[in-house]
Amino acid sequence: MAKQWHQLEKLDHKALKKLQVEREKAQKLAQDAEEKKRRMIIGVIVMAALLVLGVFVVVMRKRAATLAFQEERNKLLFSRVTEITGKVEARHIGAWEVIKEKIEFDKEYSFKTAPEGAITVQLQLENQVKLAGKSEMTVMPPVLAEKENKIEKEPVILKRGELTAAISLDGRGILSVESSDIQVTGSSGLFKVLYDDDKDKGEVVVKNGLVEVSKKRGGGKPVKVSGFYKVTFGGGDISTPTQASVIQYDWR
Repeated sequence: MAKQWHQLEKLDHKALKKLQVEREKAQKLAQDAEEKKRRMIIGVIVMAALLVLGVFVVVMRKRAATLAFQEERNKLLFSRVTEITGKVEARHIGAWEVIKEKIEFDKEYSFKTAPEGAITVQLQLENQVKLAGKSEMTVMPPVLAEKENKIEKEPVILKRGELTAAISLDGRGILSVESSDIQVTGSSGLFKVLYDDDKDKGEVVVKNGLVEVSKKRGGGKPVKVSGFYKVTFGGGDISTPTQASVIQYDWR
């Protein structure tokens, strides 16, 4: 009988030991699963944080690039007055004011001169326009390319009087002088636009280089005018080029 009890105790001990091992194994598996789950959660959090950081870096870089692009773009809008003689008035908006000092501007600006006055404005690409006495012009901001910082056009409007334009190497084909119903694009050289607003008549005279005269609203073929030639305009018409005595004009 004692032997049987001993055998039973031995079996109970083995069963208990086996149960304990299984419990420890199950506990270990549960701990491993929990640890794996914890690591997965940490991994997801880290990946999410890295993704957010990456998006933030991309957004900041894009913003910095946009700001740099816009800052560079804004610089392209400036023109400056390089010379003033006699009485000259200017205005952006509001009343005319006499100016005596050289200025820089990046908005639409108008200038008018007294009979003894004159003013020279240098545009962004170093094209220059000089307004003679008893004249008026408006310098518009440059027209920029939509997706790059590049000047496509430098528009100037001669409302009356006389304007002399000098084309720089970088500004060829960029300067555009409008007067009445015509537009003059300077390809190179030195030229004048003269316009009598009372009679609605004017002329374009080229000392050297080449310009193209066309109608602002289209229609007709543009007229090319080279050195020592001129065209007249008015009433919606542009004449054919004729030889000009350029020494009769003041080119200073």
